[in-house]
Amino acid sequence: MNTSSRRSGVRPATALLAGLALAAGLTACGSDGGDDTATDPAASSSSASDTPSETPAETPSGTPSDELIETIPESGSGSSGTIPAVGSAGVTEATMVSGTEGGGSASTMALALDTDRAVSEFVAGLEGALRQTVTSTVTQVAEQSPDATPYGAVVSIGCDAPTGVSVDAGEAGFQVVPQLPKSNVQCLAPITYVVVFAAPDA
Repeated sequence: MNTSSRRSGVRPATALLAGLALAAGLTACGSDGGDDTATDPAASSSSASDTPSETPAETPSGTPSDELIETIPESGSGSSGTIPAVGSAGVTEATMVSGTEGGGSASTMALALDTDRAVSEFVAGLEGALRQTVTSTVTQVAEQSPDATPYGAVVSIGCDAPTGVSVDAGEAGFQVVPQLPKSNVQCLAPITYVVVFAAPDA
């Protein structure tokens, strides 16, 4: 009787210890699984937050001010072209020479450019390459119209290029009035516009 009672007391204790060990093992496994599932969202969220920072913001290659500076012509540089002319002087076309910051003073009175001295005095107030361009233009106009006298006038200084000129004969000489466009053109430096034309000899 004593031996059977001892055995019966030992078996419940052994079963209790085995049950506790099994419960501890299940708890450990459950915590490991929870850690694994909690780690994955954190990793995915961190990688998602890193993605926008990896894409650099695009910036324009140049500023408007840089572009404007690049388009400024050289000071005094001269360019020429033919424009229509009307008026009582019988002139139908004129050559207009322009230059950025070319100097000179605007006037409606044209000067006869029939001698080297007259040409030198006319271009004396002009700057840079514009001076040489006007001198060459006077020579070309004189060669193309041997039966006429070349005249010149600084018709405008500003940003608006004349689209044509009116040349009228008066008591004091030829009066040249530029025909300017209605819309104002913006520019960073004033432009000098010189008109050269050939007036028929009387």
